[in-house]
Amino acid sequence: MGWNRLVPVVILVVLIAGTLVAKTLPSGGEDSPGLSSFCPSTPTARVASLGWGFVVIENAMEFTVVPFVKFSVDPYGKTNVSVGNITTKVPIRVLRACSYYKKPLWNLTLSGYLWFYDGGKYNRYNGTALPEVLVANTSDYLYVLVYQTAPREFPDLRGYAPDDYLYILGRNGTVKVFDLGRGVVPIRNAFLVSNGSYVLMGFERPQLDGSPYLGYVMILNGTKVVWSRLFQMNDPSCLCYVIPGWGKIDKNGCAVFGLYDGEGRYCDGKFTYVANETG
Repeated sequence: MGWNRLVPVVILVVLIAGTLVAKTLPSGGEDSPGLSSFCPSTPTARVASLGWGFVVIENAMEFTVVPFVKFSVDPYGKTNVSVGNITTKVPIRVLRACSYYKKPLWNLTLSGYLWFYDGGKYNRYNGTALPEVLVANTSDYLYVLVYQTAPREFPDLRGYAPDDYLYILGRNGTVKVFDLGRGVVPIRNAFLVSNGSYVLMGFERPQLDGSPYLGYVMILNGTKVVWSRLFQMNDPSCLCYVIPGWGKIDKNGCAVFGLYDGEGRYCDGKFTYVANETG
């Protein structure tokens, strides 16, 4: 494996260590009493098995503070968007980490946002947008890609919701968090894969009309970013017209990912692009 140097590139991701949209809650470790329901006994509930324990994900309800996005259209077609917070009982996603002795280690609670669309007396809709969650792991770390969604009829509500995040978690909880920012609509074509040593993450961020805007790819070794690149349409530095569509780590340990009209490969410290054959 030649991923041994960090390529200096302009990236979208900002590493943060402060306030998080999702919260990691230590649960007392191996000696915590009770909470027998915290760690399920069925292996099928697991989404990852690591050297120090396993992780499950579940949907639940919680009374908490979440963002509230209200989008209204008056009789003259003028729109108004307001964003605030509301305290209410909402659906959430919870990642729970346990030791192999069925003792709770930590939990990560992920919430979305409430939305309300007011288009007139007979054109009102509301709901809760829950984040999508992708996970991958090595023996030491759990990687969690969390990205916000939006109702299909009103995808631009996503632009007023919290940012997307990539979490790296270990036995004691959160180790690092990458703020992936936000777009005007939800990301798509997201992937997060691991070969047990390295982790490959990517996604496409579209424009409001659904056309491609940019793609982002990151390779990690443990908590270190080995390589990352922000791909934009018609980038003169790479005639890739590049939007990630899928990603994998092949048998040679090279990162391979789909692009808008070809394939990208990062191997032995070098990125190469192969266009699709035409004609």
